[in-house]
Amino acid sequence: MTATQAPQARTGGLGLLIGSKFASTVAYATSWVLLPLYVYQESGSALLTALASAANVLPFLLFGLVAGAAVDRSSPVRVMAWTEVANAAVLLSVPILAARGGADPLVLCAIGFASATAYVWFDVASAALVPALAGTDGVFRANSYLWMTTTVLTAVAAPVGYFLLDSLRLGPTFGLLAACYLVSAVLIAAIRTGPQETSSRPEPGAVWAGLKYLAAHPLLRTYTAVNVGVGVSAGAVYGMLVVFASRALGLPGDDYRVAWIVAASGVGALLGAIAARRFKGVPPIPAARWMTGLDLALLLAYAAAPSWPLAAAALLCWNTVHTCFLVVGISVRQTVTPQRLQGRVNAVGRMIVWGSVPLGTLLCGALTEIVGPRWALAALGAFALASLTVALRAPSALALEKVDA
Repeated sequence: MTATQAPQARTGGLGLLIGSKFASTVAYATSWVLLPLYVYQESGSALLTALASAANVLPFLLFGLVAGAAVDRSSPVRVMAWTEVANAAVLLSVPILAARGGADPLVLCAIGFASATAYVWFDVASAALVPALAGTDGVFRANSYLWMTTTVLTAVAAPVGYFLLDSLRLGPTFGLLAACYLVSAVLIAAIRTGPQETSSRPEPGAVWAGLKYLAAHPLLRTYTAVNVGVGVSAGAVYGMLVVFASRALGLPGDDYRVAWIVAASGVGALLGAIAARRFKGVPPIPAARWMTGLDLALLLAYAAAPSWPLAAAALLCWNTVHTCFLVVGISVRQTVTPQRLQGRVNAVGRMIVWGSVPLGTLLCGALTEIVGPRWALAALGAFALASLTVALRAPSALALEKVDA
């Protein structure tokens, strides 16, 4: 069976994957909101709160390559099912601790780190599973649906988390989130895929094979380089939304208009995920040029916006383009990567994205204290300009083709 035939045979499997991603994202996104919130409520420490937030990002940077190699040596379905069970067990420790007198903030940080570590394996395995279920012809459409699901759920995670914590308290809330992981595990276990080549024997250099493949592939190398600059500039936007609204637009932190600006960003992400499926069959390098050029122009428009409605409109348009480029990049990566390397190559791609975004936030935060938020955002646009330069210099003929590795 060829890759392009897979969607007809695996349509039910793709639906199960989307359902699993739904349940898993409910648990992951809500716990990501709740843990730093509860740590701050209990400790009043900004340092511990930052540690609780960082615990959700660090595992991918630390374990992404290892997870990619493990997924490629095993079955993505098996890895996803077991890691969801493991994540449920991790979250169930919270109600146990709460019943025994409460959870120390440092312990909660460790629980968040353990949960995020399990999610690394799930995320890498799910990226490897998409081409097996959807085939190369269905990758763009499948990723569009998956990102639509995660975007909507991430957007509502904060209000849902606040409501659950207020009405159920800490223990029952995390018991409910653990149940979501178990539902995800059941859905994943029901997926049936064709025979896959796996090996239980250690493969020399297996951990680095994804990085080597990506570096040797001209199209992936170009898209990855473009993603670095775009990711840094995106980190400047995402991480400084509230600061920009306050210092550049003059809005108090509790002003409802700040919520509208944040909502505009979420709507843009949803529209970008929907639009990404339309890029199937579009030459990848010209698409990257147009999207990075628009990304830069809209970022500068947002930085210069004189009022909150114009800022919200510019942000909505910017995040539409930015999210569309991210989903297209993931789809390109999955399309040109052999199935035996899907876990490792996608892990490298995700690590680069996860690493560049926090860097942009830190750089923009530091520059904001020196030159103000508008000039800081404009300065970070230099990274998007570098991405555009890379895309303009890349040969237009680079196509969606696999290379031997």
